[in-house]
Amino acid sequence: MTRYTGMTALALLSGLAAASGCRRSGDDEIEQIGAAVGEMMSSLDESSQDGTTTAALLPGLPVQRTPAALRGPLWRRALDLALPPAYAGTCAASHFSSCDAGARTRTFADCSLGVATLDGSVALAFSSSPLCVLATAGQSVTRTANFTLTGLYGGALTVTSPGGGQTLTKTATGFEYTVGGMERVLKGAAGRTLADVTTTTTEPIVISGSSRADLVIVSGALQVTHHLAGYAVTLRPEDLAWSSRCTCAVSGSLSGTVSGGKHDGKSASMTLRGCGAAEVTIAGETSEITLERCTAI
Repeated sequence: MTRYTGMTALALLSGLAAASGCRRSGDDEIEQIGAAVGEMMSSLDESSQDGTTTAALLPGLPVQRTPAALRGPLWRRALDLALPPAYAGTCAASHFSSCDAGARTRTFADCSLGVATLDGSVALAFSSSPLCVLATAGQSVTRTANFTLTGLYGGALTVTSPGGGQTLTKTATGFEYTVGGMERVLKGAAGRTLADVTTTTTEPIVISGSSRADLVIVSGALQVTHHLAGYAVTLRPEDLAWSSRCTCAVSGSLSGTVSGGKHDGKSASMTLRGCGAAEVTIAGETSEITLERCTAI
């Protein structure tokens, strides 16, 4: 089992230079699949809070944690832990524009996010135009993204909405969530593509409840396609339940079967182990991961 966590810097620094080239390609693969599911849950959460106003509908920062591949080599990360540098975080100062004909946009202009730099935008389009509300059954909001997170030591994560983004529709008993298409492309400092993952819903995600206190994903299907590895997996949720203190579900699981690639026909699953923590199992190999967009509140 692989564990993705921070390190006790001084204790491990001497061994990190030798280990820096040993990261498996499958690690990035599994992390990005987990990140795609975390993106789905967090975006759903952002759009479902308080159905009568727009203030709570607006997504926060589109990335809460910098992916490991953008944090520099292991020896550099250990050194930063031992001698922490001062990093200003200016992205939090950006805000969504006022409602304009049912649209709001949040722009990030090379602002700092920890050790990384964020550039691009996130847009919301409301069906209730000219208002920006999600108050009655049938009203919807579509979220699209086009931004790049660049690491301090090189590398970049680019998130786009080639299939139309994510749409949340209010229903009589909760919400229905669809993903027309989102893509995450992760590149290393040398420009090599480490992961290229797209997500779509093949069946609408059905959610009961109205706030974090009672949100539960009860059915649906999310297809995650890993283009470099040449496979796709369609994950079906099983009782993904939120808590009032997290921006994502904290319990439940998703499961499915891999189609294509070296694991064709093998099972895949993801089990939530708390806020921002999960286990991903593909073909019997389990890794513990951190969901970068899921945070305690």
